[in-house]
Amino acid sequence: MKDLLFLSNGQGEDSIALRVMREVQRLAPALLSIEAWPMVGTGESYRRHGVPVTGAPNLLPSEGFATIDRRLMWQDIRAGWIGTHWRQLRCALRMRRQYRLAVAVGDMVPVGAAILASTPFLFVGCAKSAYYNRAGAYSPFEKWLLRRYCLRSYPRDALTVKEFERAGVPCSTAGNPMMDGLDDKGQALLSEEREIIVGVLPGSRLDATQNTLDLLCLLREVPAWIPGRKVRLLFAAHDGFDLDRFEEMFGASQSTTTWGIVRSNRPASLPSDSLLLEHSQHMDAVVRKGRFAAILHASHIVVGMAGTANEQAIGLGKPLIALPSRGVQGEHYARMKQDYFGPAAITAPRDAHEIAKTIASVFANPSLRAEMAAAGRERMGGPGASEAIARDILDILSTGAGQRGEN
Repeated sequence: MKDLLFLSNGQGEDSIALRVMREVQRLAPALLSIEAWPMVGTGESYRRHGVPVTGAPNLLPSEGFATIDRRLMWQDIRAGWIGTHWRQLRCALRMRRQYRLAVAVGDMVPVGAAILASTPFLFVGCAKSAYYNRAGAYSPFEKWLLRRYCLRSYPRDALTVKEFERAGVPCSTAGNPMMDGLDDKGQALLSEEREIIVGVLPGSRLDATQNTLDLLCLLREVPAWIPGRKVRLLFAAHDGFDLDRFEEMFGASQSTTTWGIVRSNRPASLPSDSLLLEHSQHMDAVVRKGRFAAILHASHIVVGMAGTANEQAIGLGKPLIALPSRGVQGEHYARMKQDYFGPAAITAPRDAHEIAKTIASVFANPSLRAEMAAAGRERMGGPGASEAIARDILDILSTGAGQRGEN
């Protein structure tokens, strides 16, 4: 029997699982047999970190967002929604009692898989929050399942902890694992004293390259609204971002003609795996991989088309301007997330004039920025949960305390 299975259903969830996994490996240098089942996507982040991947994949076009948009659901149905979930159900049943412990990261989909696999499990509930719906983030049936089968849950915020406590769901107040690993202060990032730094989050999904191009276009009017100050856009590209493909798409795009890639006179401090672009007005942009936390810390304001990354930005107290993408995180997704963000973020339309106006108004209002920062920190909570969850995992594995997964 293998030691540990992580089940996650989304790219942000994969990254959260990896943080917990690294803490387990740090605290227990003796090798454990650990595998991951990415229930949405290919699990590329697991593969890049050498984690064995198992389970039936879900490669449907909605990338896990079918339930929030009927158009995405229809695309999934046409692409094999029934067959995909039937294969995942059968896979979960075949996993019965193959692992000593499972960690379900995300929403109730990995929870359901852990229950079908008759495996004791912990639940890292990073997808749902009582801030979305003060009447309850989880349905009575979902809370019954967690009360019946889950060893311990880790809700993402204090408001949802209270909901679980009222329902008798075993839960922890350890914090939010999304806020772990964000301590890079970014001293090495390019900056000048009078620059306005706008962190830009194009996301990590399949549309990240197109989002980057769209954001360059949508942010083109910002200098006109903040005269006398240089604007620098810092794009936080995910680790798998293909800079060569981006350059090809940039060259073919008709919407980025006010931008040009700087190929000479690049600052020596700018690494080779990054791009510097200059705008015809008083603005430039840097596309950087591997410096996500540094970019957040360096930013005065953040503009994002991302999921987890947008939430991490507000958790660090950064005023967020959230934009819908052309892809799966479109208008429906943006409206849903604004319910969660509340006063921590402003959702703007895909209009360059409105976006620039919003950024300028937020930057010019220190009291508004302070209110947004406080609301974001309240919703996201503090760091430390990854280590706490890892210690619980090791305690359960060492004592054999897991019992609830049997059915």
